[in-house]
Amino acid sequence: MSESQSPNAPKRPLSNVAKYSLLFASWFFLSAISFYLGMNLMQNSGSTLVLKDLPKTGNTNPSVVEASTPSLGTPSEMETGEKKETKDPVTVEEEVVETPNFVPDENVSFRSSAWSTDWTAMKKTVHLYNEIHPFIYTMKGGLSNNGELISSWSSTSRKERVLELRALNPKVKIIPTIFRWENPKEKIQENIGMGGRNDIRDHHIQVIVNEIMTYGYDGIDIDYEGMSCDKKEKFEEFFALLAKEVHKKGKLISVAVHPKTPAEKSKKKELQCRGLSKPIHLDFRENWRGPTTHDYEFLAKHADRVKIMAYELHPRKYHNPGPGPQAPNVWLKDIITYAKKRVPTHKLYMAIPTYGYDWALNCKSSAKAIYHSDAQRIKSGTHKNRQPTDINRILNEENKVASWRNLSKFSDIHKNRAYEDPSLWYTSGGCDRVAFYMNRRAFEEKMTLLRKYDLGGFSFWQLVTDNDPEINVYLSKLVQGQLPPVEKAKDEEEPKEETTIENLDPKEALKVSNSQTKSKTKTKQF
Repeated sequence: MSESQSPNAPKRPLSNVAKYSLLFASWFFLSAISFYLGMNLMQNSGSTLVLKDLPKTGNTNPSVVEASTPSLGTPSEMETGEKKETKDPVTVEEEVVETPNFVPDENVSFRSSAWSTDWTAMKKTVHLYNEIHPFIYTMKGGLSNNGELISSWSSTSRKERVLELRALNPKVKIIPTIFRWENPKEKIQENIGMGGRNDIRDHHIQVIVNEIMTYGYDGIDIDYEGMSCDKKEKFEEFFALLAKEVHKKGKLISVAVHPKTPAEKSKKKELQCRGLSKPIHLDFRENWRGPTTHDYEFLAKHADRVKIMAYELHPRKYHNPGPGPQAPNVWLKDIITYAKKRVPTHKLYMAIPTYGYDWALNCKSSAKAIYHSDAQRIKSGTHKNRQPTDINRILNEENKVASWRNLSKFSDIHKNRAYEDPSLWYTSGGCDRVAFYMNRRAFEEKMTLLRKYDLGGFSFWQLVTDNDPEINVYLSKLVQGQLPPVEKAKDEEEPKEETTIENLDPKEALKVSNSQTKSKTKTKQF
């Protein structure tokens, strides 16, 4: 036996190569285990879209996939896909919500409603609303559709949360929203029967009706936005068929539509859109792809609620028309003037924003969304608070027309206008800024205007925890029918007819946009 074979021979130390080989093998093994555990943890936490094990979860409609949904933010953020800064989530399981000491009056003539992704806000304020639209559904698929849906609430949550909301407000109507905004990666195609796929359209309708009946909703809210003009007739066919099936079940159907204002006499025309059997009558100013597909008069014949998304008059993602309020009364009046001729007033709701935007006046800086807490933070420093806001007067008083170039170049659009919306003028990081926001006083003035026209009610986009709490004081009076009566407004006359013809290919229509009238424009990230 050689020395190397002897059992009593001393063991030689491992060579450096052997040591490194063993170390690498150990590292690789531990890394593999860590990766496996990490992937399982991500799936269980819902950070990615995961198809649930249907028999175990009890999902009674396999055509609806459960997915987690990030905070949607503001319309401009949704369209651009940019994420806003979000606060730490509130743990709602441990929170106790007190039952209000009043019951909303179901027979009020002016009703309050809200879209929301904020479960905490819904629980705390459901007693202030006649209708709640949980913003929880979108279409499965991007460039093509198969009729199926994605829900940000699990099957269990859908059941439990409907019961919880009704326990807090037995009279509330729960009408969840199905949303899709057309963009380069997400289309509204086969779900409305495009391409001859009526089979997928009919399946889509059946999936929606099944969701309503399975979870005991009071109806459904259809929010299909930004569609090219060639989809107008197919969308109307789809909506009429869906409404018929929903009404058969004794349920309600609501539709969200883009804002429109009356066209000037010399600007009225007809849009000859390829693929349609007849031209679109452009009796409104907003000649871009979204509004052309939403025919108020047709949809009102089939819908129980027509909710006009009256916000984004000054969207933050566009340089034109610059800083300003999102839904001033002067604009709301024009929208009402157009809509009242086409929608019965008891069906007509105006959707009002709960947010505003904060713009730089004399430097290059992105505009950002502003809510109640943001306004309070700005107020805690040096600032000037204006309400009402007369921009031309402010420019003259401050003598900063030359330096505030981001605002002064658009001064003409603000002439002879004093907005009820509040604004904060301040300096941050060496940059002069202005922030328009929503408070109770501005909200009351908007509600008074809507009540003057005998509208069916209003909707918030959107109900979040960070809304001005004083607005809730006003809402408690509204839903109890305790507000004093208002003097009714006289109907405004629209410009007389003068029609011209315009040909527009749907591909070209996709390029046409009016930055002053973009609505919720949500590339809403599901």
